[in-house]
Amino acid sequence: MVQSLDEARLCKTTNPGRTGDVETVMPGLKPTILCIDDHWNGLIGRKMLLENNGYEVLEATSGDEGLKLFLSHSVDAVVLDYQMPGMNGDVVAAKMKRINSHVPIMLLSAFGPLPKRKLKTVDTFLSKSQPPQILLSTLQYLLARQSKPFFSRWLDTWKNRNEGAKQ
Repeated sequence: MVQSLDEARLCKTTNPGRTGDVETVMPGLKPTILCIDDHWNGLIGRKMLLENNGYEVLEATSGDEGLKLFLSHSVDAVVLDYQMPGMNGDVVAAKMKRINSHVPIMLLSAFGPLPKRKLKTVDTFLSKSQPPQILLSTLQYLLARQSKPFFSRWLDTWKNRNEGAKQ
């Protein structure tokens, strides 16, 4: 089916002023990214970067807080710090994958490469020293590889909320 340029414009909404290529089919259905980092400045910086590039962002300052948000919201991807007090990122990622193995997880660390055993439950690893464009392009790749229809996202949210109610 071939669409006219006007029809394409009606079906696709983009956010002016952003530098990424995230497009949404309907307003309000932007990909939702859960960012978890105990360092406030890094967390807010990533949140601003992602929001300026067309993403909805949920933020958490601990693994426990991030897990609660993961259970209560429909999340398209997770950007997760490795080194955090209480529960390191690899442990948080393992718990998230047991809840929903389809959500891609990007693990970040200010420290050099991590041992492979720390990376087995994440989809990708980036150093925090990478330029912002690398984070955006990697996230975009993870989401494109993962794209799910709206109903599947809604169903996942419903299941997660009901599982949380049982416990």
